[in-house]
Amino acid sequence: MRLKTVAKLSVFISVLLFCVAVGFYAIARLDMTERNREVDLYSFVPSDCVGVLESDNISAFLNEIPSLNYGKELDGFQFPGLFEFLLHQLNEYAVQNAHGLSSQMNHLMVSFHAPGSVRDQVLYFRMGGSDQQMLEDMLKEYAPANFLPKEEKYRGKTIWVYPLGQDEFLAAYSGAGFMALSYQKRLIEQVIDAKLDKNSLNVDPVFSQILAKKKSHHFLILYGRSAAMPFLNSDAPCWCEFEFHLNSDVLYLTGETYHSEPDDAFSVMKQRIEAQHLVKEDHLIVSADKDSTWLFMEEAYEANEDGRRTLFNECLANLSREAAFTLLTDMETVIGNPQRYAGYLPSFILDNAFLFRSFILSIQLSMNQERSSHIWVFTYKN
Repeated sequence: MRLKTVAKLSVFISVLLFCVAVGFYAIARLDMTERNREVDLYSFVPSDCVGVLESDNISAFLNEIPSLNYGKELDGFQFPGLFEFLLHQLNEYAVQNAHGLSSQMNHLMVSFHAPGSVRDQVLYFRMGGSDQQMLEDMLKEYAPANFLPKEEKYRGKTIWVYPLGQDEFLAAYSGAGFMALSYQKRLIEQVIDAKLDKNSLNVDPVFSQILAKKKSHHFLILYGRSAAMPFLNSDAPCWCEFEFHLNSDVLYLTGETYHSEPDDAFSVMKQRIEAQHLVKEDHLIVSADKDSTWLFMEEAYEANEDGRRTLFNECLANLSREAAFTLLTDMETVIGNPQRYAGYLPSFILDNAFLFRSFILSIQLSMNQERSSHIWVFTYKN
């Protein structure tokens, strides 16, 4: 073979190998990007958690609330614990140093664990290219001077422990495209166990029904290991969702309750709803009878037409006529006698009832095709 031919062949092979290398590099980067974007955060959540909060754009919700008519009313509302501390600090740090949270970090989750103190939480982030470094830099700023994070090993994984001052510490575990943080190292160990043992929340037979649903964009959802209202709880495992919807004067929470034994649970729920006593007072209506609810709505509509318009009557007139159960109340009455509402309102509402004193609350439950759905509406009394 001539020398010139050999030289040309060598150049051709070099170019070909270079193109192949570039192609593999591009594919590898694309594959890494896809895997980072599609990290299943639920595969890290311990299956015995009691609740989960998830949002695909938490910054948008945090920024939206102050612009609502009732934004100032909720200034005192704090999601206690790690979520409140870390997210607000991180959001402020990101704005000052990195132009805000990335799209990956805006998708986050918080899991809540027994016994239920403000320390029993784990915060999960999806991580973009520079997010982990930014988060580590922020945590180091909170550490005492000259103190390096402590590295500990658990089942071959690394847990970093950051001091926060005042005898507080933050445990962190990270990998490709994710990070989990908690005040308690034992919870991070449970996160690692859930992932390695494939025993996380995403294989829970009841919660899997929720994961099978397609979520909308721009969502904030709270999941709880309970029914929509406490009086509907039974021994059968169940999960309930509350998806938040905001507008200028109204806060909506909608969702369904999911059961391990839908047929039996549906029957029990119907019996418990039908056993509820009818109540009609100045600022309280409890009804499991559609005909009675219909009558109350007609009376409210006529009162509005006769010039006796009140916000309570407006809320009553706009209820659904087909709901299997209805509760309508002024939150002022809840503050006056919270124990009376213990069977209807979850603890996170009762514990913060004073923050909702400027709202009318309506709750309606529907039972259709062996499914239970609910809508909670907080209407601002501006």
